[in-house]
Amino acid sequence: MLKTFQEKSIFISETILNSYAQVFFSENKLLGSLLLLVSFLDWKVGLSGIIAVITSVILSTSLGYSLEKILKGFYSFNALLVGLGVGTYFALSIETLFLVAIGSIVAVFITVFLIGLLQKYGLPFLSLPFLLAIWLLLLSFPSFTNVAVNTDAIYPSNMFFKLGGETLVYVVDSLNNIFNNTGFDTYFLSLGAIFFQFNILAGVLIAVGLLFHSRIHFLFSLIGFFVAYWFYSFLGVSTGALNYTYYGFNFILSAIAIGGYFLIPSKHSLLWSLVLIPILVITTIGSNKLFSYFELSIFSLPFNLILIGVLYTFKIRYDQTKKPILTPIQQKNPETNAYIYDSQIAKKYVAYTIPIRLPFRGEWTVNQAHNGKYTHKQFYSFAWDFVIKNSDGKEFSNDGYAIKDYYCFGKPVIAPASGTVVAVVNTIDDNEIGVTNTLNNWGNAVIIKHENFLYSKLTHLKKGSVKVEVGDFVVEGEQIGNCGNSGRSPFPHLHFQLQSTPEIGSSTIFWPLSEYTTNRKQEHNFVQKGVPVENETIGNINTSALLEKAFDWNSGDEFKLQISINDENKIVYEIQNRVDIYNQTYLYCKKTKAKLYYINNGKLFSALNYVGSKKSPLFYFYKSLYKVIFSEQSNLLIKLLFPVHHLYSFPLLTIQDFLLPLGIFLKGTFRLNYKKDLKTFNTKEIEIDSQIVDRKKRPVFSAQIKINEKREIIICCKTTSRIKINLQWGAK
Repeated sequence: MLKTFQEKSIFISETILNSYAQVFFSENKLLGSLLLLVSFLDWKVGLSGIIAVITSVILSTSLGYSLEKILKGFYSFNALLVGLGVGTYFALSIETLFLVAIGSIVAVFITVFLIGLLQKYGLPFLSLPFLLAIWLLLLSFPSFTNVAVNTDAIYPSNMFFKLGGETLVYVVDSLNNIFNNTGFDTYFLSLGAIFFQFNILAGVLIAVGLLFHSRIHFLFSLIGFFVAYWFYSFLGVSTGALNYTYYGFNFILSAIAIGGYFLIPSKHSLLWSLVLIPILVITTIGSNKLFSYFELSIFSLPFNLILIGVLYTFKIRYDQTKKPILTPIQQKNPETNAYIYDSQIAKKYVAYTIPIRLPFRGEWTVNQAHNGKYTHKQFYSFAWDFVIKNSDGKEFSNDGYAIKDYYCFGKPVIAPASGTVVAVVNTIDDNEIGVTNTLNNWGNAVIIKHENFLYSKLTHLKKGSVKVEVGDFVVEGEQIGNCGNSGRSPFPHLHFQLQSTPEIGSSTIFWPLSEYTTNRKQEHNFVQKGVPVENETIGNINTSALLEKAFDWNSGDEFKLQISINDENKIVYEIQNRVDIYNQTYLYCKKTKAKLYYINNGKLFSALNYVGSKKSPLFYFYKSLYKVIFSEQSNLLIKLLFPVHHLYSFPLLTIQDFLLPLGIFLKGTFRLNYKKDLKTFNTKEIEIDSQIVDRKKRPVFSAQIKINEKREIIICCKTTSRIKINLQWGAK
């Protein structure tokens, strides 16, 4: 019973803190604690906010919504704002607290409705539930004869005297004098107004909290506000209006959201945040005029309208590789978003989430690539032609006059990804060498649907070789036919393209290929996502069964991770494999509560992010096995960037945080070497070395790794301080 009570108490307290932090797009408990404290500068307002959060938590829990989303403050941060607003406008009474509860319930219902409406477009609901709920209450207020207007906010000095005596009054007056007529007074007032605290002290405290939580959020809050402040003067609008309307928080929140949250922080996100501020100023002034007829405040309406519109505009772009880049996996911290994005091998193609792999086994050569010399033009420019060449660069044996002389003729063609067959042609004769069939341009072909608006087409297949029918579901790697010479094909080759519609004659679309090896640098290099070029010899990853098995973890699997430092004090930590509400897989350390997020797509293990104590053995596991390709080839070159926020600390990292919009000057590189060829039959153990070097190419971490057939992973790590760390990973 006591344990259950403690668990519920922890759940409610964390939900309350997350609800406050969510207002600034965060889940930082320290920031949430500070914002909670700020809301209690007027204890009646703070009390209303707490009651609103608890009401929304009780409602969403009773309705059976996801506990993880409730814990993150997903359903309650809008209710919190409603509670703070009601506590500000109405005098504290039983009737007022009843309105707080009603407003919170309305906010939750509107939140659920907007999730259903906007989520299918990948758009956030922001503070729209708060707006609709608070407007409903304010419009109803004239009918509430038992509810009085709150007059305490008119005399803030009395409020501060009751809270902290003459000392606090002196501190607030000093702040007013220091920042008076500097623009910062209005900036701090605008920050405080987000939590319905209309005083400089609240704004200063929030600014400090923002600075410690995120340098980018703090920086963009200043940029957004002062660009708007200047634009008011430029248009001849009195900046004094911002002191009594408090609408400056619209510019602060918009700059934070665009500059450093929904977009990866960069020069382009900075530029867009600057471009949007003038639009936001006009929207704020115009909507304020309109809503004054209804005697309503616009609150955060301009921020919501402009931000949702801009995000939708970015999301429907045809080419998602162009900047600014939408944040692919939200880490609730702009610096972390930027550093993780920067470290990705194929960050240019991050929007292409569905992996499409090569449609053949072994190594083939690109005979014609995108925008090729002969046929890959205009609507059909994003296609590849593949052939097989020998070590001398020839495509055929003998004299090459017979189609069977060509090395690729008759070779298996496989599904590049799982999907449903939607079109099949299997009766076109194969041409003699030099002859083409222009009446049946594509020859024998198979089209596979992988997702809505994503189809792959494989053509010029051998007559009668197609093994699938329309309606069949195929898995990646399943043979669907053989390479032939049918259609407009003067010599045997495989034509491969991606398209958005199921017809055989459809035009191509751009889509990168995933996980393959290349000889582009005269050795077997690994490409996570890329676009093969002409004359490049490429091949699918030949996976090692031992490596695949070692990293094959299911949700709920439990492991033990034993650590010893300098061969002393062996400590065992319990690790569990979990999946969160966003379908992200992670390893969870029960003792330290650290999390290692990762993906395993059958070709590689790729760590996405580490969250938690850097003293946890899971952190050393993360650095040792940051990326592991399940390849049986030992001559792969695996070299990629390592996230710098897990490599550097104060003061270098702090300076880098502030300079993020201009670029990333700190660098870290991860290298992985396979110590022996894994093609040996019945290999029982694999040895791998990994290393991380800093921006000056100095080793800062190294690991020697052994993986055996029992799925045990034994790691010996060394750090810059020459500390030797031994890890042993195995089933619990």
